[in-house]
Amino acid sequence: MVPMYRICLIVFAGVLLPILLYLGFWQLGRYEEKLVIEENLQLRRFTSLSIDDLRELNDQRFYPLTITGTFDNSRYFLLDNRTFNGRVGFHVLTPFLTNNGELVLVDRGWIAGSFDRRHLPDVPQVYGLTTLVGQSWQPAGEAFLLKKDVWRTGWPKVIQAIDKQAITNALQTDDADSIDTIEPWLLILESDQPGSLRRNFHPTSMPAERHLGYAVQWFVMALALVLLTIWAFYKEVANKKINNKK
Repeated sequence: MVPMYRICLIVFAGVLLPILLYLGFWQLGRYEEKLVIEENLQLRRFTSLSIDDLRELNDQRFYPLTITGTFDNSRYFLLDNRTFNGRVGFHVLTPFLTNNGELVLVDRGWIAGSFDRRHLPDVPQVYGLTTLVGQSWQPAGEAFLLKKDVWRTGWPKVIQAIDKQAITNALQTDDADSIDTIEPWLLILESDQPGSLRRNFHPTSMPAERHLGYAVQWFVMALALVLLTIWAFYKEVANKKINNKK
């Protein structure tokens, strides 16, 4: 009869080993995805396009852009729960109407928040015709929210995630003469541009090398589990032989 502890060991190893292998291969997949993002970022950083050119592309991220127009200082969005050096604040997203009639949402950067959530930060305004240089960016899919993001009726609007349709609806509701839609990408403003705040943009949540490191850790843990299981069975057999000799 198979001892109970041996059954428990087999079950434990049989359940844990697939999990460790899955996590390792998942991190390898994330590593490959981040490599593609980083390669595209390097390849596209020297390719300057116009908004019309960008519209023809399926992947509209990482392209340098220069646009001229005016900020809509009266209406902007505060993207909540953005940290910088351990401090919580907002990313300021301001609509920008170009001379050609395009409406672009500009990420001006990070601004500190207050401990009193009822008090919103004072955002510096930029008046007059302005030329901006930045980089196009699109969030990777919809953000996960624990509950529905309910926006205040006035301006600025504190938001938990970037929802382009909701942003367009808010601008249209507030101004019946506003443009029909906003561009599907954001312009990440360079740090030396008019209206720029603290630049706090990261193309990825972590570099590709870190995912590779995590993958190696999971595979090493899987190997260790296999070796420990083999060692446990070998030790039992060795102990039985010693006992039989006695």
